[in-house]
Amino acid sequence: MQKRLRIAVDTGGTFTDLCVLDETTGGFLVAKVPSTPDNPALAVIDGVKKVLANLNAQPENVVFFIHGTTVATNALLEGKGAPVALMTTEGFEDVILIGRQSRPKLYDHWARRPKPLVARSQCYGLKERTLYTGEIMTPLDEKQAAEIVESIKAAGISSIAVSLLHAYANPIHEKQIKDVVTRTYPEAFVTVSSETLPEFREYERTSTICINAYVMPRVNNYLGFLESHLKASGIASELYIMQSNGGVITAETARAESARTVLSGPAGGALTGEILARTTQNENVITVDVGGTSSDICLIEATQAGLTTESDIEGYPIKLPMIDINTIGAGGGSIAWIDPGGALQVGPVSSGSVPGPVCYGRSGTEPTVTDANAILGRINPEYLLGGEMRVHLEGARKVMQDKIAAPLGLDLLDAAEGIIRVVNANMVRGIRRVSVERGYDPRDFALVPFGGAGPLHGADLAEALNMNRVIIPVYPGIGSAFGMLAADVRHDYVKTHIIIAAEVDHKLVEGLFAEMEAQATDQLNREGFSGQAANLDRRVDMRYLRQAYELTVPLTEASFSPEAVPQLVGRFHDMHRRAYGYARHEEPVEIVNLRLVALGKLPGFKLQTRESADDAQPTSFANRTVYFEGRPLQTAIYQRDTLEPGQVVPGPAIIEQLDSTVVVTPTFAAECDPYGNLVLNRKDGA
Repeated sequence: MQKRLRIAVDTGGTFTDLCVLDETTGGFLVAKVPSTPDNPALAVIDGVKKVLANLNAQPENVVFFIHGTTVATNALLEGKGAPVALMTTEGFEDVILIGRQSRPKLYDHWARRPKPLVARSQCYGLKERTLYTGEIMTPLDEKQAAEIVESIKAAGISSIAVSLLHAYANPIHEKQIKDVVTRTYPEAFVTVSSETLPEFREYERTSTICINAYVMPRVNNYLGFLESHLKASGIASELYIMQSNGGVITAETARAESARTVLSGPAGGALTGEILARTTQNENVITVDVGGTSSDICLIEATQAGLTTESDIEGYPIKLPMIDINTIGAGGGSIAWIDPGGALQVGPVSSGSVPGPVCYGRSGTEPTVTDANAILGRINPEYLLGGEMRVHLEGARKVMQDKIAAPLGLDLLDAAEGIIRVVNANMVRGIRRVSVERGYDPRDFALVPFGGAGPLHGADLAEALNMNRVIIPVYPGIGSAFGMLAADVRHDYVKTHIIIAAEVDHKLVEGLFAEMEAQATDQLNREGFSGQAANLDRRVDMRYLRQAYELTVPLTEASFSPEAVPQLVGRFHDMHRRAYGYARHEEPVEIVNLRLVALGKLPGFKLQTRESADDAQPTSFANRTVYFEGRPLQTAIYQRDTLEPGQVVPGPAIIEQLDSTVVVTPTFAAECDPYGNLVLNRKDGA
């Protein structure tokens, strides 16, 4: 039988991760290759060649190829996007600069907003005006629009953002401007708000459109390069891209709506958390994806990750549906340093893939979290990645001694352990942000650490938060790539319609939903999804009258009928009580946005299970000294692939595998479950 392979690739700051599912056998293959920051596609191509060779497979065996990319994220974070020109309604050229009146940090006198993505000199006002009702008050001056486009072209700006006042209510003027750009400046990239985000709130909408225009050229260049090389190599599958909302889009859609990929990789990690929540019967979990540069934290309740439409990346508001993920600058490559006050700090600056931690032997010169773990004996002192990468321990010790231990007057081991404590404290704060600060008790959740560095820190984090269970997936080092294989094609549609729920015109709203459904069905049909493979899910944004923010409420009824509205309002009250601790049944409830989620269901996969081992005592293959809380302890070392379901590994222990290392602290014991996951439970009395 010919092989049928699904490949998921996640690009990280240090490594590019690959997860391959062989549909013919149900087995998985994982691989990690060093990332290539100058052109991330090179690592993707090298990784694909590597896994195909390992499987003795051909490029035509690849029937599905999905990629989580950091190109849009890095362009935004590093300020390396394209120059953008903004075309907006006359008198509103300063919206993107004024923003909101809230301060980034209330009590920080030195706090500054990020530099606007569009220079004021490139914000152009057009003579036109559409009212919030959709009525045209002033027709568009197309001659003026053409002159502005000519000015943009003369300035050498190749990306244009178009965001007109109330274009969500009537997009006719934005469509006319797009036609003008196509005729006058056909080689330009153009982002139109009524196509990407037809939703009210001018600043957030304009900011989102400018972000899309800012990253669009770079994403297009990257995807064009990668697509051409994948096709030239004979890969049978089209290229699919992971979205921030946990769904998949085609490369063509990602080129046009590039801002939807800003949390591309971390979204795959959240899907891994959902898989574990379903298969391990721990419905509530908190995932911590610790990579080389950052940690991505997500709370999953009742097996579902939360979604948000109110987010920002480095201070830039982006109003697109995305999984609610809290990202902090703490990873294996985070650099340790001493601040002017003499305090030890870790991150947010990272050594990345090049030069990387000192122990990688790639000319790194700064002490990192990975170096600290190696010095403490938590990482194999001989090699990483199953022997592919030698560990340069002496170099790490020297840098740690010279730059951290000696300046602070500490012993080398105390300095290394101090770094671990500081980075763990940063991660704990990140976990509290998505749990305690939102009314959740972390003790009611299981912790799911993954990423290359996650399992090194999982037990320590659980101890700090008094959590009793830690679940480590089979392939933690490629957790995000694994989750991508479970994603479906997803498109989000929105229509602003502000009305008191008790006064709503049911037929009008049903008609608006029908319009979005027709658009969604057409899109899914073009992508090959119909019948039971195409799912449409209606939702409504609601708030109490005079509130500034909304909650998204599922519309479970078959149609938006008079009978459905009281049920919808009742669900809103319940959700408001859970989110904020109270509900005001006497207050009028307002409908704000109508939303539609369109899913194209991709073939699922079933995780294989194994029978419990006859011998509950696993066999270690070595022992070495590992430091825990300042104590050197003789610690048993295990190979993960030798552990059988039902076998228990008491802490302290180190469990090694190709893509990560699991640290079992003295207060925990690890048990292998039927799916191969490691479940760390707190010992009795610990």
